[in-house]
Amino acid sequence: MTYLFLIFIFSFTSGAVTEEEVAKSVLDNFSLIEEAELKFMAQEGEIEASKGAFDHKLSFKTRNRIEDKYENKYFETLLERQTPFGGLGLVAGHRQGRGNFPYYDGKLATSGAGEIFAGLTLPVLRNFQTDEFRTNLSNSELQKEISKVELELKQNIYIHKALSLYYKWLLANKKLEIRESILKIALERQAMLEKKFKAGDVEKLKLVDNERSIEKRKDELLKAQIEWLDIKTQLEIYYRNSNGEPHSLVKNTLPQDVPKEIFETSAGLEELPQIKIINREIKIFENNRNLFKQSRLPGLQLEVLGARELSANDPYDPEALQVGLKFDFPLENRKAEGKTVSAEYKYLALKKKRDYLLLKLKQQFDYSLTAQRNGLLRWKTTSNEFQKTTDLSNAERKRWTQGASDLYIVNLREQDTADADIKRWNIWYDYHQSILDTKLFSGKIRPD
Repeated sequence: MTYLFLIFIFSFTSGAVTEEEVAKSVLDNFSLIEEAELKFMAQEGEIEASKGAFDHKLSFKTRNRIEDKYENKYFETLLERQTPFGGLGLVAGHRQGRGNFPYYDGKLATSGAGEIFAGLTLPVLRNFQTDEFRTNLSNSELQKEISKVELELKQNIYIHKALSLYYKWLLANKKLEIRESILKIALERQAMLEKKFKAGDVEKLKLVDNERSIEKRKDELLKAQIEWLDIKTQLEIYYRNSNGEPHSLVKNTLPQDVPKEIFETSAGLEELPQIKIINREIKIFENNRNLFKQSRLPGLQLEVLGARELSANDPYDPEALQVGLKFDFPLENRKAEGKTVSAEYKYLALKKKRDYLLLKLKQQFDYSLTAQRNGLLRWKTTSNEFQKTTDLSNAERKRWTQGASDLYIVNLREQDTADADIKRWNIWYDYHQSILDTKLFSGKIRPD
């Protein structure tokens, strides 16, 4: 009675859970997907921080000198900005110097209203094509793209894992049905044998033989139930509601989507997240390599500054223009040289990794297509095998009822039928797993 009760409990069927529902649940409610989304959103802050290198900078400077001979006051307001355009730097401001200045500080003196000035600096060699600020900004934007593609990759991976468990769970349901069915046959036969034994129509040995079969089938059912519960628990990690709570899964009917065709598609390797990520990592190393190459050049900077006095007051020149060049040539630059060499080899190493990844993904894609074709053929073969074992089992039972066969042979035939049925549904699972693999390696795993 206990096992009949278990069969009843595990035979309870709810509305079928679909592949689309599981995939959508992963996209909408799986916590590790949400983690990747938050990391992607956080990268926007890194971009904003990199843009901070091009912020306007406002500074004030004042100096009072009090002594018998030279007493003066000097004020300066300065607005600066480094731009992302060719390393161009802009400066503007106002300064005022009043009082008596020694001859060596005469440049600090201005008219009564002070002097306004504006200018620019432009690197001609080092920092012209790129500099640390522009490289950091470009790399931050690439890191944001990587975070976005990593989110896509995690979505694909976790959908693949969830759907793999989904089909494994459906297989576990089917195994339960098979084990329940074969146990039910033995239990019903036992009830019939007990009646015949009481009537003296069968010997005790027949009862014992059937009881042995019952115990074996009970053990197989318990094992199937444990497997079902284990897979159910794993699937509930991915199949959750909007509150993040797992859906309570009960025994589900197996969809009758038996293998019929191949999921044909192109590999589309360049569009796979794995390749997109490594392409952007290569671009980051290209940026770094260009920065380090730039840092090895001599520094040559053009400086232009114009000034105008705000009030006429001799002996101050009302307008002034300053043009100059600043040149520096480091005698040693081992840091830049070493960084350049390091970035070059890392860049080449990443390209090798990309070549390997393309080859590996192409092989996995090709294998998944082959596995689909083999799965389709094996399903047909094992289905034929199952049909023949079923016919043999039915014929053997009929012969036994007619007294032309032995109960031991009947049990073996029934066991062969159950094993053949489980074998073909294992092939069914492998077939669907290969379809999931094909979708993953072609970038088409997510629902439309």
